[in-house]
Amino acid sequence: MKRFYYLLAVIILMCGGALTAFAPDTLSMMIVAFMCLVAAGGMCWGIFPVIRFAIGLENGQKSVRRAGEVQTDSPWLAVSQQEKFFLQKALDGLFLEYRDKVQNQKESGQILSDIEEYINEDILGLMSWRSVVMQIPGIMTGIGILGTFVGLILGIREIGFGTVEAALSSVQQILAGIDTAFYTSIVGVILSILFNIFYNVLYNVMNRELGIFVMGFHRYVIPTVEEQKRYREYREARQVIELLSRIPKNKGFSLSNTRNQAYPEGGGGENEQILMPQILDGLKNSEFIFYLQPRYELKSRKIIGAEALVRWKHKTLGILSPSVFIPVLENNGYITKLDQYIWEEVCRMIRQWIDSGIRPLPVSVNVTKTDILAINVTGFFSGLLEKYRIPPRYLEIDIAENAYLQTHGAAFEVESSLQQKGFRVIVDGFRGDYLSLETVGRINASGLKLDLRYFDVNSQTETLAGVFEQARKLNLTVTAEGIENMEQLIALRKCGCSEGQGFYFSKPMEADEFVNQMSAKPEHTETQRSVRSKKPFAAGRLRGRGRVQK
Repeated sequence: MKRFYYLLAVIILMCGGALTAFAPDTLSMMIVAFMCLVAAGGMCWGIFPVIRFAIGLENGQKSVRRAGEVQTDSPWLAVSQQEKFFLQKALDGLFLEYRDKVQNQKESGQILSDIEEYINEDILGLMSWRSVVMQIPGIMTGIGILGTFVGLILGIREIGFGTVEAALSSVQQILAGIDTAFYTSIVGVILSILFNIFYNVLYNVMNRELGIFVMGFHRYVIPTVEEQKRYREYREARQVIELLSRIPKNKGFSLSNTRNQAYPEGGGGENEQILMPQILDGLKNSEFIFYLQPRYELKSRKIIGAEALVRWKHKTLGILSPSVFIPVLENNGYITKLDQYIWEEVCRMIRQWIDSGIRPLPVSVNVTKTDILAINVTGFFSGLLEKYRIPPRYLEIDIAENAYLQTHGAAFEVESSLQQKGFRVIVDGFRGDYLSLETVGRINASGLKLDLRYFDVNSQTETLAGVFEQARKLNLTVTAEGIENMEQLIALRKCGCSEGQGFYFSKPMEADEFVNQMSAKPEHTETQRSVRSKKPFAAGRLRGRGRVQK
């Protein structure tokens, strides 16, 4: 295939050489020769790199398949050990940069970047001078048209009809000029068509190879975001459980006493036997706390609200992320007890703010599928409002998207009853799929929290814009969660997003620190924000209730 591509390129250049050799005069030969030089430049700077990229991507596909055939639990390990993955210098350089970044992300437990961030159509187009090469057919056509005018001008420049000889000479000059004009014009069109067809065919071949490579890379090497999240949480949970297993158990503990009657088949396993005594002690000793993740107005950087995210402040191990204890609690149904505890603690905090003269901002709390199926959510929140004498506008309810999809309409009933009580209800963890929500019921929520983990701003800007456009049609407010860099912020602003949260602005913080942040002036300069966003933070980089960071 490689030889075939280069053979076609040589054939086009040979056609240009033949057209130059058969030019009717010296002027035509010079003009056609210049066209051939332009075409040759386009071959060297545009077509040959595209050919090399297409061949390199074919080699990349073979490397991916070889990695998939290796008997190992980590295909990435087999891939990362290949120094010449594409056997093409430019692509291998990009891959080395990508490999180094992924290695750092794996060590820090972050979501792995997609290969398309480093190798995509836009980058390959820049490296092959696509924007310049696309002008070459027009340039050759323009040169041919220029030759037409030059030939006609030379033909009519010395017309004279004073004598018969002068008239005959004039006719010969006009005919020669017309010959030059037509020849250069036709050659320009022919070379332009040949070059344009050849280049576009090769570029489409390269994009096809790129698509096949990326598809194979996703399938065999890099797991999905959900798979990465589950693996990271599993690894972190196992590390903590190993430490907890060394702590003496409570005497007389019985797992059966912790099961919610709505879930008689609650799991039992080794993890629960180790964790549940510790969790019960933690609840008894008020070790479970919440951090507040600020929500910002994107334009002014002003804090306009917060989300309460649960943490376990273990007496021995310190702050533990939700991925350690949430799966166990969800498995045996005891999660509702923790949720109710956190909800009440948030209401108690809001009451303290009011009593201290602090003007509260809305704080959102998470409601899951288990909560909706197991308890009277609306009744519980109504009781909290009466007990702590707080207006419903200060407490927002985030209902997980999977609760809408899996509770067969119960989530919509809870949503409606909460709204009647004056609560603002948000669909949390929204992935942009309106159709899925509408298939189980009409979207009557007050807003959506868009999970940016499922959107690549570099390649899915149009999709992201479509999400916000549809939200405007439905009169829904969209809050972006998981904003981690300036590129995401710029894309969100272009889409019309007005509010969001994430590590680019702030990490989750304790309530006292949040109060200080509320009274502080917002930062306006991107330089200040960039410096702040680079501060290290480990334990807090996981969202509450077992989700990733917001």
